Amino acid sequence: MSEMSFDSPGPAGRLVRVGGRQVHVLERGPRDATPTVVFESGLASPLQTWTWVQDAVAAHTRTVSYERAGTGWSEKAPGPRSVPVLAAELDATLRALDVTGPVVLVGHSFGGLVARCYAGRYPERVAGVVFADALHPEEMRRSATQRRGMAWLEQSLRVSALRALLRLGRKEIEEQFTELPEAAATHARARLPVPAVWWTAAAELVSWKNADPRAVMAGGFPAHAPVGVVVSGMSLRNDVAHRKLQEELLALSADPVSALAKNATHFGLVLDRGHSQVVVETIGAVLAKATAKEGDRIVR
Repeated sequence: MSEMSFDSPGPAGRLVRVGGRQVHVLERGPRDATPTVVFESGLASPLQTWTWVQDAVAAHTRTVSYERAGTGWSEKAPGPRSVPVLAAELDATLRALDVTGPVVLVGHSFGGLVARCYAGRYPERVAGVVFADALHPEEMRRSATQRRGMAWLEQSLRVSALRALLRLGRKEIEEQFTELPEAAATHARARLPVPAVWWTAAAELVSWKNADPRAVMAGGFPAHAPVGVVVSGMSLRNDVAHRKLQEELLALSADPVSALAKNATHFGLVLDRGHSQVVVETIGAVLAKATAKEGDRIVR
């Protein structure tokens, strides 16, 4: 963990030992409040991606953001980077944090795949799920726009790794995460000069691209868990298939919540303070539904 960027700060959260490796986590909010809200980020995204959202949600309940193995300050893990493996590593991380009660998962972009997979494999642990411009397990097969986009993204991740290896791109790095508060932006940029971050993201993408979508959807979806779906206007405008796929995520629950951030970009949905409030409100609605369902269960 000795590689650092130019004048880089250390981890913003704490390093937790999980299965023989260090995982970077940031916990906010009252530890005794449930459900715990757990944030799952997109490819190569540091936990500061959730700064605006986590700060707001943590005023009411316990929250956990973290970085997957090989991302940010989390150490690499051996073996494949398939979505089911990532879901299992998430479960191990939550157990290491003594998060034993129900969780509401919030997944942005690629993180939505991990949230979807986790809900199917650990239904007893899930109180609800919020998908924020999330990828659908069948996105690559059913969206020509996404197939083209993912091919470009894979190449971009590999180029970023090579540029990091050659210590290029300092100016571009300094222009990232400018929507966040200064301290959070500094932390978010700290590990971007590390090649392994980009190689890891590419490995996650390739593993999902080559996998059977049924591996992500194994176990179905817990019938008791309310679902929230937040979509950015730009994603709808850029891909005609996106609306149908997001509607299918909504249909996972008989009690869904939907929201549109009309003027948001894919990343601006969580990085922009104004647009992120749509995500915060959706999380609040899902939390309220999940808490009501849990109360009904206890009464019965």
